[in-house]
Amino acid sequence: MADKRPAPEPDPGEPDRSTAGPFLGALAVLVVLIIVVVAGQVFGPSGESPSDSDLVSRTVDDYVRAHNAADVAAMTRLRCAELPADRAPLAGVDGEVKIDEFGTADIDGDRGRIDVRTTVDGAQETVVWSLTRIDGNWRICTD
Repeated sequence: MADKRPAPEPDPGEPDRSTAGPFLGALAVLVVLIIVVVAGQVFGPSGESPSDSDLVSRTVDDYVRAHNAADVAAMTRLRCAELPADRAPLAGVDGEVKIDEFGTADIDGDRGRIDVRTTVDGAQETVVWSLTRIDGNWRICTD
């Protein structure tokens, strides 16, 4: 015979477990959204384009780093095609070059000049570097 006892009543002091699932799901979605927003702010683009002065300084810095790493290909890529390696900045300089300071860049259209103070083997020197913007990229075109 079939059991005719009524189903047990839920304990009024015990929380209803069926409502916790949707709440936890919504909480998980919220946490994921917060992580995505924070990561976008931290790792996303700043929205500001670097100025020509910044790009000129960065090109000189990249050239000095390439010199220090003896990366001839990078140095060639950062120079104007008309500027031979033996007349380029740092030609004949042995050892590591340290940039101490950049002066204010003087930008006139696609031409730029910047004072660069460097230290090589303990000796400081300030030299004016001339650059030209070619196809949107600054290139070292001085000797």
